[in-house]
Amino acid sequence: MTAVTLAGPRRLILAGALVTVSGLAVAATAPIVGTGVAERIESQQSAGGLLVVAGWALLAFGIHRFGRER
Repeated sequence: MTAVTLAGPRRLILAGALVTVSGLAVAATAPIVGTGVAERIESQQSAGGLLVVAGWALLAFGIHRFGRER
């Protein structure tokens, strides 16, 4: 019997989920259009979007490696 460890694909899946959630949090906390400086709003939403896409990429790669491992 082996212990479940956070190695390899599982670590990538966890990292992808955390990066995705943090990207959603960054984008969701951007001020509403018209209530703040437009450049700040756009840059915060863009940064959040990039984090979400990076998280999806990590998730996809981790799921791919997890499937190939089995």
